[in-house]
Amino acid sequence: MVTEMIFYVAGAFLLLLVGFWTYSAWTSWRIERRYPPVGAFVEVEGIRLHYQKRGALQDGVAPVVLIHGASGNLRDMMNALGDVLAAETCVLAFDRPGHGWSERGRSGRGADMASPAAQARIIRQAVRDLGIERPVILGHSWGGAVAAAYAVEFGDEIAGVVPLSGALYPWPGGIAWYHDVIATPLVGSLFLRTLMTPAAQLLAPAGVMATFKPNDAPDGYAEAIGLPMIFRAREFGANSEDVRNLKENLAAQSARYDEISAPVIVVTGNADFTVSPKIHSYAFHNAVKGSELVKLKGVGHMPHYERREIVADAALRLARGQAPRRGEVTVQPDESVEIREAAD
Repeated sequence: MVTEMIFYVAGAFLLLLVGFWTYSAWTSWRIERRYPPVGAFVEVEGIRLHYQKRGALQDGVAPVVLIHGASGNLRDMMNALGDVLAAETCVLAFDRPGHGWSERGRSGRGADMASPAAQARIIRQAVRDLGIERPVILGHSWGGAVAAAYAVEFGDEIAGVVPLSGALYPWPGGIAWYHDVIATPLVGSLFLRTLMTPAAQLLAPAGVMATFKPNDAPDGYAEAIGLPMIFRAREFGANSEDVRNLKENLAAQSARYDEISAPVIVVTGNADFTVSPKIHSYAFHNAVKGSELVKLKGVGHMPHYERREIVADAALRLARGQAPRRGEVTVQPDESVEIREAAD
């Protein structure tokens, strides 16, 4: 009797797993047909990177490269900033390795690709291969870490860098529990291919609200940026690997911020509940000599939607060769501006 009960329970559990696996695979298939590539591909170090280009090169205005954050893809950046930047210059946005339609990397390169420095290296080579010279690098959130790494490693090749609500330093505390589950051999792979997709679908609306807090997400935001792309096992796994390794990578990277010589404008909302402005953006501004800090009062983690003109202006000022203001610029909700110059 006990043996039969164990058999039935095991059988039911197996059927449940098969059901979740089938649903997840079918959902991924549907997502990839609903959100096909929107740009072109360039191959770097055996990795196919998906990118989108808008606008044209202009005399006296550097091109701008956009780098998205965690759980995102290039559509997020282009949807917010593509048109306003393309009216003035050439703008490119990349799916970071393992995200959107970009490959993560072959032959066990996945762990390497979790490093902001490695992703900066790949994107830098793609930029060069596409014939883009001396761009402004604008990176949001996790992409801000990539932008900072780009400035550390290749600062003499760029016109400037804009870390936007960037994750730039190690932070107190840990990360969500499921990242450790995903890192567990066998268990993580099973979780990604069975339970992750339906769980992510259920939790995504709340996640969007939390990311924009205290502001409201634009209507149709998730659809416009192809948010369901993150529900695919391969992309969710790459994203988890990025997040899981970020703290350690930033500990090493942040020790070199005083080496940055490229022009820098740091932009952040002072009400960001996702990436602490004090721990990250304010500290980065203090570490990089001659940088400008733009504080957006009452703005959360998504300034490129809440204050897109101000974000675009920061990138375009650098693109036109204008020097950053040495100090802090505070923009109030009524768009009045306070400027505090740095002491010599």
